[in-house]
Amino acid sequence: MAAERTRRKAKFGRFMQALRKQAPEKLRPEDVAPKVRVVTTTITRMEGGYSLPNFTLMQALLGIYGVSDEERADAEQLWEHAKQGATTVENAADLPPKYRAFRRDEADAITARTLAPVAVPGPLQTAGYAEATAEAARRHIHAEGWERRAADERRNRQRLLEGPNALKLHAIIDEAVLRRVVGGPEVMAEQLQHLLSAAARRNITIQVVPFSVGAYGTMSGQVTILGFEDEADPDLAYLDYPAGGETVENQRDVQAFADTFEHVSRKVALSPKESVKLIRAALDGLRNDDRKQDLA
Repeated sequence: MAAERTRRKAKFGRFMQALRKQAPEKLRPEDVAPKVRVVTTTITRMEGGYSLPNFTLMQALLGIYGVSDEERADAEQLWEHAKQGATTVENAADLPPKYRAFRRDEADAITARTLAPVAVPGPLQTAGYAEATAEAARRHIHAEGWERRAADERRNRQRLLEGPNALKLHAIIDEAVLRRVVGGPEVMAEQLQHLLSAAARRNITIQVVPFSVGAYGTMSGQVTILGFEDEADPDLAYLDYPAGGETVENQRDVQAFADTFEHVSRKVALSPKESVKLIRAALDGLRNDDRKQDLA
């Protein structure tokens, strides 16, 4: 399997590229490669974030670039960070490469803003809800037993919302998501109850867009905007679609998604408090409908 680009490797690669370009000899990748007995693509793939050199090769490159002690220490720190930063993704073989890359970006993020017009956002899904949505997507994922593994994958994502460095999640969910009975009444009731519990946590904010507002924002699919601790590490957006998804890093496009999210949050969606009331109303309505069917 081809090596995957990760955010941490890309950060190390950008740093190494900057050191190469500031070297007194104005070195190009094709100038550097023969000096360390590698092919040119080894240098370009490293600088692009697709591969990580071994420690010996990194030290050789730093020597050629004539770096300072401080720059060498920074490079070593970034290298260690990239080396240990390979987040384990549950059932990775079943997942599209771009989604696996997003999962690793998500693990590095400190904030996530999600606009979800179709389904409950992954980190907030219960196992039963995840299994039901995986079953519905069988035309796109044909792996045997994928429904169960999809639930495992969702539980893996939910760990990001726990602990002292928990991801701060702000989810805006369409009312249609609450009303659509995914997996049957029992599964959906459990999901709605889980949303109520999640909304009570400090690091999770949930807002609902009611039917009454009509059209809003991007209604074609879910978008997630990730923010990172390092100010030099720009936000990115991830767009969900049936065959996988797409990461958007162009800052103008990312800002457009961020502006849309802020507009919907401030001007369109219910407040977190009112959203909890609507989620509870959806849960009560589901339970009442279930009781009526039992009596029929």
